[in-house]
Amino acid sequence: MISVIVPVYNAQEHLSDCLDSLLNQTLESDSYEIILLNDGSKDMSTEICERYAKQYSNIVFVNKENEGVSKTRNLGIQKAKGDFVAFVDNDDLVETDYLEKLYTAISKSNADAVFSGYIRMTYSGKVLFKESLSQTDWAKYIVMAPWAKLYRRQVLLDNRIEFFDYGIGEDVAFNLQFLAKTKNIDIISYSGYKWMFNDGSVSNTSQRGLDDRLDIRILLEKILENNPEPDDYLSYFIYRYYIWYLLFSGRSSSKQQFLAYNKKIKVFLREQNISRKISPLSRRLKGEKFSNRCAVLVFSLLDKCHLLPLFASVYCKKNNKRR
Repeated sequence: MISVIVPVYNAQEHLSDCLDSLLNQTLESDSYEIILLNDGSKDMSTEICERYAKQYSNIVFVNKENEGVSKTRNLGIQKAKGDFVAFVDNDDLVETDYLEKLYTAISKSNADAVFSGYIRMTYSGKVLFKESLSQTDWAKYIVMAPWAKLYRRQVLLDNRIEFFDYGIGEDVAFNLQFLAKTKNIDIISYSGYKWMFNDGSVSNTSQRGLDDRLDIRILLEKILENNPEPDDYLSYFIYRYYIWYLLFSGRSSSKQQFLAYNKKIKVFLREQNISRKISPLSRRLKGEKFSNRCAVLVFSLLDKCHLLPLFASVYCKKNNKRR
């Protein structure tokens, strides 16, 4: 059986669409359960969950106080009855054969997890881009969200793999902890998860500024705690993630904040002996987006040539005007 864990928070607008896509699966309904965990919603999400739970026997509804998505997902893992666990965000959709494809793959490979791709699209049906994975060493680092994957639940329980409740990078810490405990990962080219573009979602609205209360070094310490001797791919991922975080969260910061944050992360990485041993142009990074390669390459060159202050004065100032 598969346990599909769906954390729910103020999702009344698209929750029904999400649940309908999960219920309309080619996999038999008695082969999977849907665990709805209402994390203290203040809109009509509770009523929607209750209505679906009454109508469908394979839906389990849990109403709880607001604790955040990490603790909610962790509770879902504990509540799950399935041999396998899948995560779906409450405003996303899946193809009708989504669960069957992942279940078939993990059954054939006997892997501890199956990683697949996804489609980024709008609710009007416009496809923004499609991410398909190939069977390479880098592929398992491309999609760090917990969705578009199927995990063997016993591996999570035996190794006490949980979501890191911090505020940034919970998905990253979870998956890297999982990858540290097992190398038995099956990569499939299928892309049946629909990551919906929603202007109001957490991923599109949070982290607009460098908050001293959310120090990325805490996240990196957690990652290195589970991966004390990172290989070339993980080292590159850490380096790339730090650049992404600085560019994404630093858009609304000041030039001084941007440069100070960059300096302290570089010091941390140097102290941890983390260096980028793979070029962003390397063929070893098969499947890496061109935009990601360019971001790492250009940022590295600017830093090496001591041009980051000039970049920050333009980049941060420009984005602050949009606030």
